[in-house]
Amino acid sequence: MNLDSLGIEKALELFPDQVRKGFSQAFSADLPLVSPKSVVISGMGGSSNAGKILQGLFESDLKIPFEVFNDYGLPAWVNSDTLVIVNSYSGNTEETLSAIEAANKVNAKVIAVTAGGKLKDMIQAGQIEGAFVNDSKVNPSHLPKVGLGVSLGALAGALAKAGVLNIQEVELSAALNELAEIRKSWDAKETAEWLNGSLPILFAGRPLLGALNAGRNAMCEISRNFIQFYDFPEVNHVLIEATQKPEIIKSSAKYLFFMSKFNNPRVLMRFKITAGIFKEQGLEFNDYSLKGSTKLVQVMELPHFCAWVGFHLSILQNTDPGPEPWINKLKESLS
Repeated sequence: MNLDSLGIEKALELFPDQVRKGFSQAFSADLPLVSPKSVVISGMGGSSNAGKILQGLFESDLKIPFEVFNDYGLPAWVNSDTLVIVNSYSGNTEETLSAIEAANKVNAKVIAVTAGGKLKDMIQAGQIEGAFVNDSKVNPSHLPKVGLGVSLGALAGALAKAGVLNIQEVELSAALNELAEIRKSWDAKETAEWLNGSLPILFAGRPLLGALNAGRNAMCEISRNFIQFYDFPEVNHVLIEATQKPEIIKSSAKYLFFMSKFNNPRVLMRFKITAGIFKEQGLEFNDYSLKGSTKLVQVMELPHFCAWVGFHLSILQNTDPGPEPWINKLKESLS
């Protein structure tokens, strides 16, 4: 019996190609060079995750505010000096579409990034500047939950073409080649077996917080398991006294630390000390040391690893990782 009816595994295998294609098509689009004083990425779900990954990757280099906004409309401070990127994989995300009207009211510059829907129609009709990415050969399911590579590549390509981010196609391709080698020997399936039946709680620190958010979301959507994540060092000011009650938390939670050579040295020390306290508390924990040689590789490695863990969890639990009956019900109710 083939549990994977919508080709989720194939889409995950194509992640490097997704990023390449998304970047190439967006960078080839007719987009203007801009010099904004601030940038807002309006997006939800995976489209938001792409923005958060890039936010973490470039936050130590960017000299202007760069914010990801997950809601209707836009922040009140957005003005005519702001670049608003409306990023929606489907092109129909109502929260993201509402940002266009909000941006127009304050004469903000708007660029759309999409794989279809209303945004594609608006780009092709000349109503809005933007990049349309065709995902037909790199995401057989056409589901956003396994289209992160498309969204990430397209957003990076659009921001590079607009002159906001300094990222070169050759640099990105080298990072993806390295990622493809890393995943040949990682333990995503073994990690899924360890987490199966538990309440997974994920940890990471800067510059990987956006990647951690994306990884948690992929695990949730693909595996349909309830998964939490926390960021270091903030978690040490929140969770360390809250691991024992209720009893279901102590007995069911398993903690996974994502460790990176790019973390602040004090954060790495906090990882070690926290793990020692967890051992005293009788908690189950493990770690995954990110293998990428650069921050660019690691911000893709973490969510991609999590997506594969989510896929293996789904198969272990005898569940098709593709269908989204509750999301469809929600969309029908909203429509």
